[in-house]
Amino acid sequence: MKILILILALTGISFSGFTQVNQLVVVNQEAQFPGGDQAMVQYIYQNIKWPEETKGKLIMDEITISLDVLPDSSITNIVLFKKVGFGIDEIVVDLIKKIKFIPSVQNGIAVKMNLMLGVPIQIRNQ
Repeated sequence: MKILILILALTGISFSGFTQVNQLVVVNQEAQFPGGDQAMVQYIYQNIKWPEETKGKLIMDEITISLDVLPDSSITNIVLFKKVGFGIDEIVVDLIKKIKFIPSVQNGIAVKMNLMLGVPIQIRNQ
């Protein structure tokens, strides 16, 4: 009987550490540009100064950017996955660096979140 109690006691102790393995994470809000993606593209087009290299060119493409939005709304770890060229990529990245994004909120707390952004570029013979 003492051995049975000892085995049950040891078994209970060893499993007590595993009672809470997974924690439910509720994403209340994903990180985003204030006003959404269309507002971000509008902001870029209103503020971009097209490089001289684009004069007289027809460019219809998209820049794909990965970035992290931190809890304080700042941006870090900007990586260009698809570039357009002509110096446009650098200008768009500089504009995006100036933006304060709305941070992601999980379980009521602002957290870091990675975003993948597609920025359409359309230039028609300026």
